[in-house]
Amino acid sequence: MRAEYSVLGSVLNWVRVGEKAKQLGDEKLHWVANGEIVSSLDTLGLGAWDEASLLDRKGLVRLTADADGTTVRWSVFSGNWSSLYFAMDWLLHQPTPITLQYYLVGWFSETLSDPFTARERIHAIMAKSDVHLQSRTYVKPVVPDSSTHIPDILGDALAHVKAKPEYSVDLVQDPDDSRFKITRIGAKSTIAKLWGLEPVSYPCINGGSYDQIVSEVYPQVILTGQPHYGHVYAAMSFPDSPIKWFPYQRVILPQSFSDGQTGVTVLSEFSKVDISII
Repeated sequence: MRAEYSVLGSVLNWVRVGEKAKQLGDEKLHWVANGEIVSSLDTLGLGAWDEASLLDRKGLVRLTADADGTTVRWSVFSGNWSSLYFAMDWLLHQPTPITLQYYLVGWFSETLSDPFTARERIHAIMAKSDVHLQSRTYVKPVVPDSSTHIPDILGDALAHVKAKPEYSVDLVQDPDDSRFKITRIGAKSTIAKLWGLEPVSYPCINGGSYDQIVSEVYPQVILTGQPHYGHVYAAMSFPDSPIKWFPYQRVILPQSFSDGQTGVTVLSEFSKVDISII
């Protein structure tokens, strides 16, 4: 299947999707129920329902289009198939690129370059509507070759076994419980872009399932003294915001800090990953 995902642009826009939804401007918004565009939600007795309930409880599909592109939004478990088939035909005549936003444990966002690829992708997701995800974090070690697309900042770190401080995050291993605690966040790092510089956000919290899964390889990096390159797909939380899925690549470097503590330095960049969840 042909697919091109604009990952970085999709993710950064995705963080602000709630705000954008409240400021439609010239954007055309349509709700689809039972395979037809609804002229007014009031006609279905749903005028007072919020968006989450319309998608998840009623199985409606939300369509938006403006000069910047088209978005199809639905809940995987609840989406009415006739409405999704309608959406697949409707988007053929709408501006590109096409962004698919669908909910499964958290919100996924994929931006595709043309409507035919988007139709194929919607159909593939519909075929997996009974999938129950066993985890909210998936990791995969990758041995890069000539066909592997690695973001430049990660490729430089692998080649020189050294990270640029402004793009990286330092973690120190606690000698008492072996957990890793973030001690420094680079101003241009992925964490800083989304959560800021304070080490109290979701990806910085110790002990949760995300922390346990992504940090599992850290001791091996310290023991071998060798860098690690891999892919991650994780559902992450924001304050007062739905859970969202983020794909990113990462490089983990062994580190001995000036105060004698050991740990790792991590660089990560939003990018397409070789992990298929749905």
